[in-house]
Amino acid sequence: YQIGDCFVSLPQPEVLELLAASTDLIDTEVEALKVRLAEIQDKMGELKKALYGRFGRSINLET
Repeated sequence: YQIGDCFVSLPQPEVLELLAASTDLIDTEVEALKVRLAEIQDKMGELKKALYGRFGRSINLET
């Protein structure tokens, strides 16, 4: 099992538990990031509407 830059020899059941815990932690972080991404995309949509409303087609926000 790798911890940082070190490899540690552990019994297989213990490694499986550590991997399961790591997977759960990563899944939780991914879900939190997905929620944050959705919030940011919503905010960007609102800002684009406001800017297009103010400047019309003379502003290009799509990249």
